[in-house]
Amino acid sequence: MKPAPPEVPRLLLGVSSLDQPVRATRDRQLEVASRFKEPESLAVALVKAVGVGADALVVPPTNDVREALAELHKDLPLLVRTPHTPVADDLRWEPSLALEVGDDSNPGSWSPARAGAAVTNLLPLSMATDLASRVWPRIEREVATFSAKSVRGIVVPAAVTDLALAANQPKFFERLLKVAHSKVGLVGFETRNLGHLLSRLGPWGVNPDFVMGPVNPRGVGMMPDQARVLAEIEASPVKVIGCELRAGGMVALDEGAAYARQRGCWGVLAELVDLDDVPKELKGLVPGAAA
Repeated sequence: MKPAPPEVPRLLLGVSSLDQPVRATRDRQLEVASRFKEPESLAVALVKAVGVGADALVVPPTNDVREALAELHKDLPLLVRTPHTPVADDLRWEPSLALEVGDDSNPGSWSPARAGAAVTNLLPLSMATDLASRVWPRIEREVATFSAKSVRGIVVPAAVTDLALAANQPKFFERLLKVAHSKVGLVGFETRNLGHLLSRLGPWGVNPDFVMGPVNPRGVGMMPDQARVLAEIEASPVKVIGCELRAGGMVALDEGAAYARQRGCWGVLAELVDLDDVPKELKGLVPGAAA
């Protein structure tokens, strides 16, 4: 009998803010990056987060994360945020996702002819048959750099999700879900367009394990607008994990988490950049914890 997939987590800690731009001041990002510069300090934070009730850690497949996990003698529950797209990548004009597996390690092999072919591969008419087949090998390769006992599933980044969403390609989601479910457990999609994505999934007949997008009292990042996002969360059967809870620092973390849960979010994601005391503040977000 095929084993049941893991339960979708309700409280997650994300560490992508150490590598990706987030809605926070530059000083704040530098402060957090400095605090977790050494692998040991990040490892301690991750262990304490799980110890106080975090159900999973959302991690990019970067050297900093792998070095931190290598310091530990235990497996932590991971959702790998993959494929990893560095900040410098422009998926519209120089899409690293269009490279053949292994080519991203050889920038010198890029040529105008290959660039033209790559852009053609990402046109809407071909995305349904091409993007999933190019994304999956990278996901599989990046997930394999973590302990198989730790990996609970994957989170497809917004850069990839929203590319397929904008091209109106349900087959990308269908094909990726089909292959990923048989290999890595849970499959979720991060998006910067939560209202748009939820409104499409139903008519498409696509049922990911969860989607992840901004939900906060100020409506920051909630696209197309706050009211539409809240209405789609209420109407959709898909589990939603709210992120960007602090609205770029304008609200307290516990306030943002309470707001997301009260509006129907299945779970919440706190980023390292949101936390001053990781175990103390995360413990206060555990479902059922006293306010």
